[in-house]
Amino acid sequence: MSRNAFGFDIKPMDLYGRSLSSKKRTLGIRDKQILYRRAKGKCEACNRKIEFDEMHAGHKNAASKGGSATLRNSVCICSRCNKLQGTDNWATFMRKMGKSNTRSVTSGKKRISKKKSKRKSSDDDYWINPITGRKEKAQSLFGL
Repeated sequence: MSRNAFGFDIKPMDLYGRSLSSKKRTLGIRDKQILYRRAKGKCEACNRKIEFDEMHAGHKNAASKGGSATLRNSVCICSRCNKLQGTDNWATFMRKMGKSNTRSVTSGKKRISKKKSKRKSSDDDYWINPITGRKEKAQSLFGL
């Protein structure tokens, strides 16, 4: 940081007098509305129905640990869950809440585990229809 002729620190400012070096730590009203609608009016941690004015814009990664105030890093949570979360990241907090199937911080999609069938189908169970050219399931001669 540089100093002026009187010995005062000079901070870079934008046109509105805000410091360019500080990070934004809160969301605007429009972003909060988007969060609330995305969560369908429920706390994303405990699934309790909340009103818009009760909603807190929680974080996935705390600002003190390098997180930013963006929609990607924010979640709609109730005040109780916001206080319980503290500075924990979202995955750690959800494990503490006893929920393991949570959204990833980066992808935003739910993880879904697919159950594998006990019997794997082989190529013998299918045939190529000469008229349509599609692979179709073969049926036994006796309809079993």
